[in-house]
Formats: sequence, C-alpha cells, structure tokens
Amino acid sequence: MLNLIQHGGVLIVAAGESKRLGRPKQLLKFEGQTFINRLIDIVRASCEMPITLVLGAEAEAIQAQLIDTKLNVVLNEDWKEGMGTSIRIGLTKMIQTEPALDGVMILVCDQPFVKSEHIQSLIQLQKDSRLPMAACFYVGIVGTPALFHQSMFPALLDLNGEKGAKKILNEAFGLVAKLNFEEGVMDIDTEEDYQKIIQGEK
Repeated sequence: MLNLIQHGGVLIVAAGESKRLGRPKQLLKFEGQTFINRLIDIVRASCEMPITLVLGAEAEAIQAQLIDTKLNVVLNEDWKEGMGTSIRIGLTKMIQTEPALDGVMILVCDQPFVKSEHIQSLIQLQKDSRLPMAACFYVGIVGTPALFHQSMFPALLDLNGEKGAKKILNEAFGLVAKLNFEEGVMDIDTEEDYQKIIQGEK
C-alpha cells in the first residue's frame, strides 16, 4: 500500500554543541524536566515506536542525565559537520537494528512547545494523506517534527553537513502533508531565547 508506515521509528537529533547558548540546551530545564528527558517522555506518551537518540557534543554529560534506559543511543563523532551527519548516522543505525523499519519521525529537543498531540497528528496525517512525508508547518516553512516514509530514506541518508531534513522537505514541498504548528517556530539558540520561554512558563 502506497507510503503506508507500519513499523516506524523515532530519531531524536541532539548532537549540537549549543555554541551561541554556551551550555548544552539538551539539559536546560523546562516544566520541571530537562528538554531531552521531556521530549523522550512526550514521544513515549504519543506512540510505541522505538527511539534512537543521536548525541555528539557533551554526549557523556547528556547521557548521564537520561532517565529512559530503553533508548538506542548513537554517538555522532562528526557532529561538528552539522545536523545532516546526525540524521545519516542515526538512520543508518536504525535500519541496522530494525530491519522492518519503513518510516522515521525526526525531532529536535529545543522546540519547547512540541506536545504528544503533534506527534499523534503527524502520524495520522501521513496515514490519511498517503504522502511520503508529513511535517509541521510554521511561518511559511516546513520543519520538525517531521515524518518520512522509507521511500525517502535514500535522500535522508545522502544528507551531509549543516543541511538537515528541511532541505528534503523544501525540495519536495508538494509531497509533504502539512500540520499547522505556529509555536514550532520557537526554538532555543541563545540565553535570551531560553529566558523568554521560562518567563512564559511562569
């Protein structure tokens, strides 16, 4: 059946060094949890897909803070080259460990307003549309969280450097089912970004 995902997996990309922030954004606290543990909990509450977590910069410190021990943690030693390498390395590992894998949802840990409903809605949207990709849509762009059918695996495995999954989503815009998620534009790059999120929490 065209583009039907039956054995999907989740790929969380968390290998960046948070250079502008000056400390690992994965370990920032929000709603009583670190960003990384919070996202893992959200994924667990949303679906039963296995989770692969790609770490790079500060990998040891981040892994020491992980609460969920059922993750497949992958180290990207080339993390300085950019997100594309993390997606490629993570997906390669997923294919090796899950031979029946026919879809992957890609998430990043610094979108604080991602909720279970977004993940569930993306899964349903892709199923209903039968398009090879379903992604969140905000401020006129498509981005993460995003779900890819295995027909898109070759493109994902060809990624390198700074260009992540958005490159594929934009190049094949007409093949993407879009989920409106205006708050998806909010991410954490600087201390100012983080403080705005924290102030909104109070």
